[in-house]
Order: sequence, then C-alpha cells, then structure tokens
Amino acid sequence: MLGVLIPGMVLTGMTMSPSLNATWPLMLDIFGGRQSARSLHFLFAAGLVGFIMVHLLMVLLAGPFNEIRSMITGRYRLPKEKTR
Repeated sequence: MLGVLIPGMVLTGMTMSPSLNATWPLMLDIFGGRQSARSLHFLFAAGLVGFIMVHLLMVLLAGPFNEIRSMITGRYRLPKEKTR
C-alpha cells in the first residue's frame, strides 16, 4: 500500500512543479495535465493519512502500552488465563 501511495504522491508533486515540467514535459502527459496531477496528489495524500489513522487506531484498540513495548523489545505479553 505504501509502495503505491508514497511514490504516487512524490511523482504527482513533481509533476506540479513548473521547473520540472520544463525539464520533463512527459510527466504532464503521463498524469493528464497539471490539474489531474493535483487531484491525484490530493487522493494519494488522503490515502496516506487514512492509512496512518487506521493503523494508529488498531494500535490503540489492541492496547498501546503492550503494542509499543512489543515493537521496541519484541516481547508481547498475553493476558493471563482465567481459572475456574
């Protein structure tokens, strides 16, 4: 997912630059013009923000202290089993 969003955002951002359009005019043709590049750039940026928000929500729902500790140390604490 990030392998599509980040390069797409960078390439469409470069396409909006007038100096890069003078150097590589083919980029305007690839993205269908400057306005299409702006629209695609906005969609890629919104997708990236959505991706980050969903993953932050998943960490919060799973328990932030346990998740962050497991990311840093590699140890994941399982909840204790209830005995009857």
